Amino acid sequence: MIKKIIAAGLTALFFLLGFEPFGLSFLPILCLAFLFYYAKQNEPKDTAGLFYLFGCFIFVGGLYWLYISIHIVSGAPSWLAIILICLLAAIMGVYYLITGFLISLAFREFKSDFLVLSFISPSIWALSEMVRAYAITGFPWLTLGYSQINNLLVGWAPIGGVFMISFVTALIASLLLLIIVKKRPYLVVSCLLIIISTSFFLRSVEWTESMEEEYSVGLVQGGVAQEKKWLRSEFLKTLDLYRDSLTELENTNIVIWPEVSIPAISANVESYLKELEIILKQKNIDLLLLGINTRDQNGKVYNSVISLGNDQIIYNKRHLVPFGEYFPVPDSIRSWMREMRLPSNDIAKGSNSQAMPKIDDIFLSISICYEDIFGSEIIDFQPASNVLVNATNNAWFGRSIASAQHFQMSRMRAIETGRYLLRSTNTGITAIVKPDGKVQQQLKPFEYSVLKDVFVPKRGSTPYTNFGDFFCLILMIMIMTLGSFIGMLRLKNKNA
Repeated sequence: MIKKIIAAGLTALFFLLGFEPFGLSFLPILCLAFLFYYAKQNEPKDTAGLFYLFGCFIFVGGLYWLYISIHIVSGAPSWLAIILICLLAAIMGVYYLITGFLISLAFREFKSDFLVLSFISPSIWALSEMVRAYAITGFPWLTLGYSQINNLLVGWAPIGGVFMISFVTALIASLLLLIIVKKRPYLVVSCLLIIISTSFFLRSVEWTESMEEEYSVGLVQGGVAQEKKWLRSEFLKTLDLYRDSLTELENTNIVIWPEVSIPAISANVESYLKELEIILKQKNIDLLLLGINTRDQNGKVYNSVISLGNDQIIYNKRHLVPFGEYFPVPDSIRSWMREMRLPSNDIAKGSNSQAMPKIDDIFLSISICYEDIFGSEIIDFQPASNVLVNATNNAWFGRSIASAQHFQMSRMRAIETGRYLLRSTNTGITAIVKPDGKVQQQLKPFEYSVLKDVFVPKRGSTPYTNFGDFFCLILMIMIMTLGSFIGMLRLKNKNA
């Protein structure tokens, strides 16, 4: 048991090093090769145990920054923070438990390393990640495909999204294992060369086309510590900070402020918003997008981005963070949370159909913080949108690796849709990302700064914006079904 725990812990550590801010993208491939080998050599029950421990370790290690959010920033007891992180890891580990069990079972049933590793194992891995991204509220953090964002495999993203990259990455791990165990090495090497050459080709394809005119944009990074954000003593300072940023952005087409950059409900700062409208005209700024809370006529409060200037709309966040923005708990637990002085009020969920702000004939699709880790929701506004906008506040997680992990996922959305991403955050990472996922320019985190640059709006579609995750889902099911069918035929012929 001790050896299994150590093996799972080390594998999880190397797996995590494949993600930002470390970026050792080859390590997750080696980790999967080891996990598949373990599944091949051991019984399903034993394999399930190791995969479960692996899953628990990657989420405890990869999400340690939740302790900062829950205990240090929100003020919850440290024991509660530890319990919640371990509980989340235990739940996430179940997906890996099932994955390991099914892969090992396939080895036992079909008795063909080549068949299981080529068809079944990569499909099961990718499908399990897809289920994790959609089940209940969805949690696609640390999806395998994100670890490959800086290499040629990212060329698959415009076709099938991040889960397609997960499948191709898992397939490469399987093929490497087949080479190691010397099963059909010439055929396997040929398959690897085909995957690599196809990836090179896909990486060079431009799925969308540039529009005629480029636009200037200003991204403001407030650098306001979360502990100070809602203090009354800091309120006027925050208003001044963001208002004064406009003086640096004269003659700019679009200015974007972070999520809840103004820590208030819009109705309570109407005079300030009117003042901003005057400044926009004086400074010749066409459009300002700013994060703020709004309240509707029924008293519901939303996490919103509003636009001022040439177009005025309100976008309300659609995908809320469980236990952060809403609390799916009974009234008794909510009462206990109030007694413990823990956050317990729910933010309302925005409508799935909302208008996009525009400048000239250019439409901007908005996501707020956590929303941009769901590629299937970003494409709701495609192909009508010409540029992606994300307003984020990661100050909740302090100076941890959370911002780098989140930014890695944000960049994937630019690649999947073939559009620029304009990302304004409170403490980082504020950046302009090009349609190929490369960073055009970014600000140093954890300080006040303003980024001014230009971008080119895009039009057209990628296969992913047309079909979303459905294409990858059907493909994985077909490949897994084909592998299973071939395996059953082999067994039938052998027993005949």
